Amino acid sequence: MRFLSTLVLAASALYASAAPAYDLANSTTTTLAERDLLERAPGAITTCKNRGEFALTFDDGPYWGNKPAKTLSDNGGRGTFFLNGNNWGCIYDRADQIIAAYKAGHTIGSHTWSHPDIAKLSEAQLHKQLDLVEGAFKKILGIKPRLFRPPYGSYNDRALKVLQQRGYTVVNWNFDSGDTAGKSASQIISAYNKLAYPNPYIALNHETKSVTVDQVIPKVVPMLKAKGYKLVTVDKCLGISPYQSVGAAGKRDKTWTCSGTLAPGQA
Repeated sequence: MRFLSTLVLAASALYASAAPAYDLANSTTTTLAERDLLERAPGAITTCKNRGEFALTFDDGPYWGNKPAKTLSDNGGRGTFFLNGNNWGCIYDRADQIIAAYKAGHTIGSHTWSHPDIAKLSEAQLHKQLDLVEGAFKKILGIKPRLFRPPYGSYNDRALKVLQQRGYTVVNWNFDSGDTAGKSASQIISAYNKLAYPNPYIALNHETKSVTVDQVIPKVVPMLKAKGYKLVTVDKCLGISPYQSVGAAGKRDKTWTCSGTLAPGQA
C-alpha cells in the first residue's frame, strides 16, 4: 500500500498540470485518509467508499455481457457495464442484451462511442463521441448515464472539463484483472484471491474476453462472496444515482444503426 504522503505528493503533481489518467491500478488503498483524498481529488474515482464493497466493472461491450450479468444476478450481485456505441460491434445490434441487463438491475455506463483515447481529442471531438453514445442510450433504454469510464483509463484536464459540463462522474479502478494483457484464467483468479477483505475495490474487466466471462467471473463471484464482499454497482458503492435522467425508451427504426457514424477507434 502506498504511504499517504506519497499519494498526496503524487496527487498534487498530477493536478498541477494537464496530466494523464490518475488511477491506482495496482494499489490496495484502504485507509480512510487515503480514500478521502481520492474522493476530493478532481479526477477519476478509483475505489468504493465503504469497506466490504466490491464493484465488478466490464468495459468495451456490448459483447458477451449477458454472461457475467447472469452470473452476478444468480449470486445476488450486480455489475457495472461501460458500453461503447461502435467498438466490438454496433450497440443497436445487441439492444436486447442491454435492455435485459438494465432491467435486471445492472448499471449501464458510458465508454464513448468508438473507444478513442479521449486525452487526444479536441473538445468538439469528445462532444461528438458523447452525443452519439448518449443518443443510443436514450433510444435503447431512455436513460442518460451518470458514470463514465475513459478508454484506457486515459484523460486530461480538457476531457474532464467536457465530462463535468455534461454531468458525468468519471470512474477508473484500483484493481486491474489483466485480462487484456494476456493473463490466463488461473493467473487472474489468483490475483482476485489475493485481494484482502474488507478493502474496497472497483475492478476492471472486459466483457469482450472469453477468459473473463467463461472462466474467471464464474469462479470469482462466489469466491468474493465467500470472503464476505457485497458485490455492488459503482453507483451503489459511491452513494450516487446511476443515471442523470430516466425516461421512455424509443422504438426501433431506421436510425438504430452505426452506419455512417464513427468507426471503431475513430475520433
